[in-house]
Amino acid sequence: MPLRRIAAFGPWGDVWLRAGWRVQRHSSSAQARLLTPAGVCIATGPLADCVAQAEKSAPSAGAKKAAVLLHGLWHHPGIMLGLQAALEAQGWAVANVGYPSLRMPLAAHGAAASLAAQALAQDGAAQISFVGHSLGGLVARTAMASAAAQGWRPGRLVLVGSPAQGSAIAGRFQNAPGYGKITGPCGAAVTPAGAAAVAVPDCKGVLVIAGGTGNWGYNPLLRGDNDGLIAVAETRLPGHEAGFLLTRARHRRLPTKPETIAACVSFLETGKAH
Repeated sequence: MPLRRIAAFGPWGDVWLRAGWRVQRHSSSAQARLLTPAGVCIATGPLADCVAQAEKSAPSAGAKKAAVLLHGLWHHPGIMLGLQAALEAQGWAVANVGYPSLRMPLAAHGAAASLAAQALAQDGAAQISFVGHSLGGLVARTAMASAAAQGWRPGRLVLVGSPAQGSAIAGRFQNAPGYGKITGPCGAAVTPAGAAAVAVPDCKGVLVIAGGTGNWGYNPLLRGDNDGLIAVAETRLPGHEAGFLLTRARHRRLPTKPETIAACVSFLETGKAH
């Protein structure tokens, strides 16, 4: 199944992934479905039943290193395929999670991502690292903060163009007519007040990657350097960062840039971006 079909506008989100097999849950019901690596649905029903069949059908990843990748608002997991391939080449088990970013609140996305991490741990991964682009960074923080309760160990965290301190644009327009339709239930989470309420997890280290020009940025309406949507200053987590990297890129393309991918792999492997 082309990963872009698992889109923000669809109702299905991943909660279990292994070797290309996916268990997805519907955003407005308790129904789940099991998809083969080719994207063929071979079972529907309660989540527990679909997961049980998936565990019998999907081969073990056989990896001690595992990472969950999370795309941003309006996007799809196809944007993270380059990073997925790079990590898998280094022996990582990767869950490139698709989630209906316009249909559910941040807490629900975090809970689903935590289930995906739990599945990796049950497959033998010693700890689970996360990489989140844009809204996906806030989802990653939410999921990692629940690791202890879900029975898996958090690894490292990479935030790629994520509004760690919230987006000034979102804060400015959150009360405007139509804002909720454009951003969905996560619209409040990306405002400065909403982002401030998202926990910074206790993990093995945080790398922040921001897009910009190194000067005035791509959007003159934003203060300071920016990627066209998020200001560099809005991506920072003072007191929590193990590293910071500025990449010349616009917001949408930031996770696909070779510099971003190389830094993510290096940091997840060694704790250093270079």
